[in-house]
Amino acid sequence: MSHALGLSDRDARFFRAFKQRYDRLAGLASRLSIERLCERVIADHDYDLAVLAQWDGRRRYANLRKLARLARSYEELRGPDVEGFVRFVREQGVVGASELEAVAEEEGTDVIRLLTIHGAKGLEFKVVVVADAGRHGASRDTDEILCLPDGRLGFRVADPSTGTRLPTSDYQEVKKVEDEASEAERRRLYYVAMTRAIDRLIVSGSIDPTRAGDESTPIGWVLARLDAKELEDATDAPVEIERDGARLILRLDRFDGHDRAEIEIEEADEDPQLALFALEDGSLVISDAPRLPDLVPLPEPPANRVRTLSYSSLSLYERCSYRFYAERIVGLRETRPARGTGEGGLAATEIGDAVHLLLEGLDLASPSPPADLAEAVRARYPTATDDEIARVQGLVEDYCRSDLAQRLASLPGASVERSFSFEHDGVLLRGRVDVFHEADGRAFVLDYKTNVLDGATPAEVVEREYGLQRLVYALAILRAGATDVEVVYQFLERPDELVSSTFGVADLPALEEELSAAIATIQAGSFHPTPSDYACPTCPALDLVCAGPRLNGA
Repeated sequence: MSHALGLSDRDARFFRAFKQRYDRLAGLASRLSIERLCERVIADHDYDLAVLAQWDGRRRYANLRKLARLARSYEELRGPDVEGFVRFVREQGVVGASELEAVAEEEGTDVIRLLTIHGAKGLEFKVVVVADAGRHGASRDTDEILCLPDGRLGFRVADPSTGTRLPTSDYQEVKKVEDEASEAERRRLYYVAMTRAIDRLIVSGSIDPTRAGDESTPIGWVLARLDAKELEDATDAPVEIERDGARLILRLDRFDGHDRAEIEIEEADEDPQLALFALEDGSLVISDAPRLPDLVPLPEPPANRVRTLSYSSLSLYERCSYRFYAERIVGLRETRPARGTGEGGLAATEIGDAVHLLLEGLDLASPSPPADLAEAVRARYPTATDDEIARVQGLVEDYCRSDLAQRLASLPGASVERSFSFEHDGVLLRGRVDVFHEADGRAFVLDYKTNVLDGATPAEVVEREYGLQRLVYALAILRAGATDVEVVYQFLERPDELVSSTFGVADLPALEEELSAAIATIQAGSFHPTPSDYACPTCPALDLVCAGPRLNGA
């Protein structure tokens, strides 16, 4: 094979090693956060060691860590969409954000740092001082040749007889466009600098209002936008102004025409520090202090404000809202699931995870259980018993033999593990669908379920535990542009007893209203225990703050 590809034996070994690592990471992509996936890619390929071995390794490694932090922020806003994150990073490079680099030290260190505006991009500090904001842009070289992105050129040429440099016909027009672009870029950079501050921003600069051109400097431009007429009658005392709910303090130091270095400072009879204060009626008061606005009591924030919801958390809320509160609000971890007989054995959730993992890897066009099924399960769950391996294989085989599997095999372009995210009523909802297909505006969504039905019908289980999840699937697909979507639940214990629901664009208002009501209930803090054999066994609140099945008199 290596000779067929034109590779040497050594390169072929490297290629196989890379492919093994790639396949392993691709299999983990659906179960890891994007941040963790970035870390695994870097570590598994020893890229971190290669970077740190460079002379500027610390800076390079800091950039890798910054990429991971960017992935975490992206996932918090858009969900676990690896393809979308790669596209986002590529787009940042296209618009010029590739120049952003991380620093090897953290922003929180207790030091004063001098940074260029470019060096401060992506960082934040408690206090930021932007100095020399009254500086004009760099002067243009008269010999400079100007070139616009559209191909237009502007330059000066010397008159052969006099040596005087004369502009070409398009020079002034090209120069105007170039100056406008340069001015916009300068303001953008100062905007970046000014938005690095968290608590306090100090902008310093000097201008002459009577001199033409000073209004285009950064501080002149800001003052013009503030329309700070209060400065016309200002003395050396600070001036407080309010604009659109924001309060600013302006300090004006007028130039009096004298060189301050030549002014003789007379020796004060009193301590110069006391000159900052004045006595009124025998009481010491601070002079020239701006009056701060009265403090307005802040409203009490909601006790359980939810910002993000996954489809699994919505299912958990439907199953038992009190367990939702314990895990998603309080932060208690799910207890270790009950095991089977002996020391080994898998919990029901682990069997379901193993089945999903195998179904993700199937060829939808020609589904069949993998030959190494037992090895694949034990690679993830070494304690799996032979009976549990047989159960996992049986569920996978049941899918492969089902009518639905044959239907999917006839749908070209069907894909697995598709991520989605959308915002509703200030809450970001995100998740994945097991199988997705779309053609001509008609979409199909499949969700496998490995629940033990225990006498219930699939339709009863869906209505009891997955109604909100189904609603979210439909909203996500319809909002993405589909004209209608069929959402199908397949319980592998009864693979041909499908629970199918179809939604169209006309259903959007009702779906959104129902989701709004569910979100409002969660935000209102309505959490009540609804014990069941499926919800209680691994609940972290069981026998701690909740009696579980005993609430039903069991």
